[in-house]
Amino acid sequence: MKLNLNNYILSIKINEQMDLNTLLTFFIQSKKNKYLLFQENRIKVNNQVFKINHNLDINDIVEIDLHSNVIEQIKPEFTTLDICYEDELFLIVNKPPHLLVHSDGVETQHTLSNQVQGYYISNNIPFPVRPIHRLDKDTSGLVLFCKIPFFQPMLDKMLSEKQIYREYDAFVEGKIKQKNQFIELSIARDRHNAKKMRISKNGKYAKTQITCIKKYPTYTFIHVKLYTGRTHQIRVHSQAMQHPLLGDELYGNPSNKISRLALHASTLKFFHPIQQIEVSVHCPLPKDMKKLL
Repeated sequence: MKLNLNNYILSIKINEQMDLNTLLTFFIQSKKNKYLLFQENRIKVNNQVFKINHNLDINDIVEIDLHSNVIEQIKPEFTTLDICYEDELFLIVNKPPHLLVHSDGVETQHTLSNQVQGYYISNNIPFPVRPIHRLDKDTSGLVLFCKIPFFQPMLDKMLSEKQIYREYDAFVEGKIKQKNQFIELSIARDRHNAKKMRISKNGKYAKTQITCIKKYPTYTFIHVKLYTGRTHQIRVHSQAMQHPLLGDELYGNPSNKISRLALHASTLKFFHPIQQIEVSVHCPLPKDMKKLL
């Protein structure tokens, strides 16, 4: 099927026979969302309103009004965002270190999501703020936001099925001997420290690729590719190979070279569901990590 998105109206040209319910299932819409779309007459076929079981023919044009009735509850913070990519569906922001992606229940007003909310209001973007993934507070780099709630289930599925690729730049303690290595060690919650994760045979499978870029006297610059997305995966796997991230006080040691863990989400790659092309976004190292070079 051919998709087009314009002014939050999704236009779909049908290339095979199906009914409207099957079409919405393709976009992973819940039973409740399907009901609301038809209840509010937000779906038309060739400019006519039909029921959910209406059969579609080849070359039919389905239009779906994607405007959301969800009212955002978070408070806006009006500041300048470092935007690395934006279109009608996506917003990709370079998160600075020492900033939460969203509220942890304690910090509720100074997070990246609060800043994105301010950006939405300033630019008349009529949707709630929804990050597709998150970064630890002290990790810098790329965070992907989905502007339109209709597409969020599809993007959540893409993330869970490893179709949104994330790569990182980092510095670890000591000198790594191997140029390239894969770490496949399962990760579970640490029973003795709720803030930590640990290697465990009973944990969830995790796979990390680590490439050594350059060695320094007391640390190594590496590039990391994630094949799974476990909590603290890079930090735990780095510790497991006896080279914890530089400045990681939870899994390693404090550093006099950097005031936070030296981890930066540098690259995001994914297949754009509307434009039908691969999107690849890269974000250079922040100043505090550049100094380590």
